[in-house]
Amino acid sequence: MKTAANTNHSPRLGAHFDAWCCETGLMMGRSDLRGWRLAYAARLDALPDAALAQMGIAHTDIPRIVFRDLISG
Repeated sequence: MKTAANTNHSPRLGAHFDAWCCETGLMMGRSDLRGWRLAYAARLDALPDAALAQMGIAHTDIPRIVFRDLISG
């Protein structure tokens, strides 16, 4: 079983991805976070709320932004 200790992203980020994938019906999950997507998501997730707000996004928007090239709308 995978635990927070052996993942390469925060549990909060993983939960946001799980919720977003359920909402969109996109058949992806935490295991699809690899390579540049994971690096980009982790960089965004490390930013404080205020910095993300200046960019016009929230932590819950990270999955949508990281996978925006795969979906439209």
